[in-house]
Amino acid sequence: MADIWWGLCEPRPQEYGFQGAKELCDLLKSLDLELQAVMSFHQCGGNVGDTVNFPLPAWCLEVAKSKGLLYKSKDGVVTEDCLSLSADHQKIFPSASSSTRTALQCYQDYMTAFLKAMGQHIGSTVCELQVGMGPCGELRYPSYMMSNGWNWPGVGLIMCYDDGMLKMLKDEVDIQPPEGFPEDQNAMPEDVAMFRAGPKMGFRSGNGKAFLEWYSSVLIHHGKEVLAEAAKAVEKTGQAYPAEKFCFSAKVSGLHWHVTHPSRATEACAGYNCCTSETADAYMEIAKMLAESSTAAKRPVLFNFTCMEMTNDGCSGVPNALSAPEDLIAQVRKAAIFHQVPLAGENALEFDLATGEAAFRQIGKQIRSFSPGLDMMHGLTLLRLSDNFVKPASLQQLARFVTAH
Repeated sequence: MADIWWGLCEPRPQEYGFQGAKELCDLLKSLDLELQAVMSFHQCGGNVGDTVNFPLPAWCLEVAKSKGLLYKSKDGVVTEDCLSLSADHQKIFPSASSSTRTALQCYQDYMTAFLKAMGQHIGSTVCELQVGMGPCGELRYPSYMMSNGWNWPGVGLIMCYDDGMLKMLKDEVDIQPPEGFPEDQNAMPEDVAMFRAGPKMGFRSGNGKAFLEWYSSVLIHHGKEVLAEAAKAVEKTGQAYPAEKFCFSAKVSGLHWHVTHPSRATEACAGYNCCTSETADAYMEIAKMLAESSTAAKRPVLFNFTCMEMTNDGCSGVPNALSAPEDLIAQVRKAAIFHQVPLAGENALEFDLATGEAAFRQIGKQIRSFSPGLDMMHGLTLLRLSDNFVKPASLQQLARFVTAH
């Protein structure tokens, strides 16, 4: 897996530099390896595991700032992680000519240029295009911000107070964000009026319910629209990449803390609604969207989920985290099976491969390589490549894992 950073590879509108990616593909081809290429329409820096800083392209970041199209919290914290989804249809971003583009058009142009630049590597060396949809490339809102003081297991914040999102909310639902949502991203669910459990739970009635359902639905629709742009990019190349050799994927974050609270508050703040009714299931809705996108694109779209190495008792030392990653993965797997979407996975946190027998054992359990059905995972990404990753002891442990599965 490699990030193809927007901020590095399109320094000026529609001027692309993919030489590094091309050289990587040439190297991988010589080794008979394949590449999961991530269209990283987000910044690098300020999140888990980030050791370098690559901001969004200046030419789009400045315009988005001036138009209020970056996600914003109630108390005015603006994140530059990615563009707000409210920018999707705003024709304000410059092109190489005098015309302007929407954010979706910018994404499509970038993916088209990448596919063309990689040439015959697409469908051979490049087997998967993971389409970035938000912070860390994930389909979610930037609700928890390490760069702004977030600490686990805080629930995060609602991030819809930018001008663009507020206008969408008013136009589509005719409400304002209700009172009672978190004002401290490090709060616990019971600290937050809207998320507090009891006979009258704000997230299951009135404007609280209406808001959270809207907040989740527009996020999922954003994912569908960005995947549609990826499909258009393939069409623009004029190439018929075999569906069995080149797929799309979308990354969904494994927000495993507070999963056992009725509010599912962490997920709710990030845009995953599993709380407004007894049938609310964001992962079922996401899987449905991915299945529809797959049909439209005429190629598989993988449901790529994180936290594959984690166990329900792994956070037992922090009982107020109400963490249940295994239960969460089971919920996602059920959704993927129901909608016949291939499930892929990642580890949430980097671990030492040489001494990571427990993590490998848990990942092996989740892969279910023994199964002939849709519950078997399509693939696995191990994060992150480092000097420790390629030490002999690490590679030996990795080889044992691959041989076993």
